[in-house]
Amino acid sequence: MKLDQNARIGIVGAGIMGRGIAQVVAKSNHSVVLYDNWDGAVDNAMKINEQELSKLVQRGKLTQEKKDKTLALITPSMKIEDLADCDLIIEAIIENLEIKQKVFKELETICGDVVIASNTSSISISALANGMQRPQNIIGLHFFNPAPIMKLVEVISGLQSDQNIIQDVYALANSWGKKAVLVKSSPGFIVNRIARPFYAEALRVYEEGVSDFATIDAVVKSHGAFRMGPFELMDLIGNDTNYAVTQSTFDSYYQDPRFKPSLTQQEYAQAGLLGRKSNQGFYTYHDGKPVEEPKLNIATIKPTPIEEIFVHGDLGMANSLIAMFEQAGIRVNKKEGTGFLECHGVILYLANGKMATEVSKELDYNEVAQFDICMDYEKSEFIAVARSLLASDDTLNTLAALFDKIGKKTLIVKDSPALIMMRTISMLVNEASSAVTHRVCDVKSADIAMENGVNYPIGPFKWADKLGIDCIVSALDRLEAFYKDTRYRTDRGLIEKNLTGSKYYE
Repeated sequence: MKLDQNARIGIVGAGIMGRGIAQVVAKSNHSVVLYDNWDGAVDNAMKINEQELSKLVQRGKLTQEKKDKTLALITPSMKIEDLADCDLIIEAIIENLEIKQKVFKELETICGDVVIASNTSSISISALANGMQRPQNIIGLHFFNPAPIMKLVEVISGLQSDQNIIQDVYALANSWGKKAVLVKSSPGFIVNRIARPFYAEALRVYEEGVSDFATIDAVVKSHGAFRMGPFELMDLIGNDTNYAVTQSTFDSYYQDPRFKPSLTQQEYAQAGLLGRKSNQGFYTYHDGKPVEEPKLNIATIKPTPIEEIFVHGDLGMANSLIAMFEQAGIRVNKKEGTGFLECHGVILYLANGKMATEVSKELDYNEVAQFDICMDYEKSEFIAVARSLLASDDTLNTLAALFDKIGKKTLIVKDSPALIMMRTISMLVNEASSAVTHRVCDVKSADIAMENGVNYPIGPFKWADKLGIDCIVSALDRLEAFYKDTRYRTDRGLIEKNLTGSKYYE
């Protein structure tokens, strides 16, 4: 069995994923057999691949010679027997266990000692291997759509997968210009598991009346540097698809509260409000584009002279704001304290899992507010702020005027534990930690997967180091205490890391 640069590769399924994978491996100079028994499927796949490669030539990203060679290396076929002399076969057909196993058994009969890699995004590799003649030859090789563009490939081991084969395919995937990661077969693998809180927390924040779709999206994009907000992304994916994946993950983990689906998304899916493909979801679309600019809940600025502020202790990742205030001509007086900012009698602290109202009660002082964490306050257009339910309107007026001094708009959200970004990041880190604790992947693979599979600006463990593991553990503990919900229970791996006081990347 040759799983090297000379390997002959078969692709079963000439749909979007199959034809894309064929293009990837042929561009890396492998001889490819692209098989599909549907009439016209392989011809259509070849036509689309030719069009896509021609566009690359037109843009100067591919030579005409390379395009011609790539297409020449792909042999379209409607006969499964043409896969007989392949060394590696990548299956990319319908997500159905029985249908996949039927094809695998046929391939074992025709091809003998061949490695079969499933492009499944949800089915257990151990289950796929059950009943096969050579279960050790069954592995997962999960590409992301579109395969020629997306860098990530999850190389997945079932319980019986041969680890030498896994290492060979891992090296092979990297040789194709991909970012390959090693994964243990488990529901959702890496990406579809860790990404769940990105949607789930946004939906819960909305359901609790903390904020609206547009403001939540704006916070996530401006504070987290994500390309799309959760509601924009759900509309792009399709509310039916995203809900189905969440439901499947929830069921696969025996109804673990961490993966509980949202009634809001269920309603949208059942109503046919699927997003871009139905022209109506959380937003309204025409020809796949938003009809109007979303309206954000931005504080009105009233003229308020601000000449000085007081910074009590360490503001953590928000310390960068201090230099911005000074550059704006505001005098910054530093004092000892527990980490908060004071301006015109308003106490402002960085979101930490407590409601501002709780802090008001603790201090017996009404004019209290909190603001959300941000990857880069200097680049962010907004600062998300929530005042205590006991605070007056003057609190918001003061903070809007203060942030206006440094060119920032103030997004108003309702007081809530950990606000939006702090809550989302804490849950993403917690789920990533859980995946590592349960040996699904390692720390580096989790970050690579999220950065290259769903285009996160940085992976969850890099976020943990940036924010501080103690801050995340504290926020999760407070969220669990507030909601009395084990959804927010802190993973033991995260607790251990916090106890040792170390970072993920030293």
